[in-house]
Amino acid sequence: MKYGASWDGTSTDATAPPRPEEALHLNSCIRCKADKVKDEDGICPYILGEDHLPLRCVGFWAKEKLYYLERYMEVFNASMKDKWSKRAYIELFAGPGVGIVRDSGQIIKGSPLLAIEQAVPFGHYVFVDINTDALSALQKRAKRLRPEADTEFIPRDCNSTVDEIRTSIDSSYLILTFIDPTSMQAKFSTIKSLTESLRMDLIINFPLQAINRSYTYALQGYNQKYDDFFGTNEWRSILTSSSDFRSIGAKLLNLYKNQLRGIGYGQINDLTDGQSSESGEILVRGPKNIPLYYLVFAGKHKIAYKFWNEIQKIRANSQRRLL
Repeated sequence: MKYGASWDGTSTDATAPPRPEEALHLNSCIRCKADKVKDEDGICPYILGEDHLPLRCVGFWAKEKLYYLERYMEVFNASMKDKWSKRAYIELFAGPGVGIVRDSGQIIKGSPLLAIEQAVPFGHYVFVDINTDALSALQKRAKRLRPEADTEFIPRDCNSTVDEIRTSIDSSYLILTFIDPTSMQAKFSTIKSLTESLRMDLIINFPLQAINRSYTYALQGYNQKYDDFFGTNEWRSILTSSSDFRSIGAKLLNLYKNQLRGIGYGQINDLTDGQSSESGEILVRGPKNIPLYYLVFAGKHKIAYKFWNEIQKIRANSQRRLL
C-alpha cells in the first residue's frame, strides 16, 4: 500500500529486519522516551526525513487510519469525477506530510501526500496547520510530489481559518475534509461554519482516549475545552449521570453525532456495537488493544455512506468484514 511506502519509495515490509536508518530511528525513540519529550504537534525532535525536513511521530495504529482514508479518497474521486468536475480536499491538522512510526523507525507518507498523489486527483487542496515549520515542510514535499497541484497552505489555528478556506471553496465543489487533531482542538463551531451550505463529506478523529483522560478535569471546572469541542454543555449530564466508566465514550460519541445531525448530517445512525455502526465509525486501537479514537464519518447524501461502508468490507488487517 502507498501509505506503507517509505518516503524514498522503497519497501517497508514489517517482517523484514530494520534497515540501518530504521535502527537509528529506533534509538532516537528510546532517547525520546527517556527525555520524556512531549510535543502536542507530534513533531519528532531528533530525526529529520531524508529530505532534511521535519517528521511527525506517529503510532503503528496511524497506518490503519491512513488505510481507510486512502481507500475513501480513491472511491470518492473515481466515483464522483463525472458528476462533480470540481472536487476539493481540506485537512485541518495537516502536519509535515511524512511520519515516523515510533518504536519501529518506519517512514510513512501522511494523509496530505496520499491525497495529492491520488490517481484521480482532487482539483483543489487546502492544508491548515498551526505549526509553521510543519506546514512549510509539507508545502515543499507537495510541490516536489505533484508540482501542478492547486494547493493552498494556511499556517494558523484551524479555528480561525474558516473564512479564508471558504474564499476558494464554494457550492460548486464536492469536498472531502479530514479532521485529525492530536486531542480536542477542533471546535464544533468551526465544523459548523466550515460545512454550512456545502456538499462536504467529513472524516473526523473523535479522540476517545484524550476525552477519557481529561473529563475529570472538565467536571472540576476546566470545561471550556469540552464546551468548544462538543458545541454544547450536554456532555456534563452524561458524565455526572454515568455510573459505568466503559459506557461514557459511546454516550459522548452519540452526543457528538447528534450535533453533526443538527448541522445537516442527518444520515448518521446510532452506534450499534463496539466496533462500528451503520454509519461506519471505526474504533482504532493502540498498544494492548486500548481504544484510542473513533474515525467518524459524516456525509450529506446517502451515497457517501454507501462508499464508506464499501471501503470497510476489507479491514486494514486484510480480514473481510461481513456487512
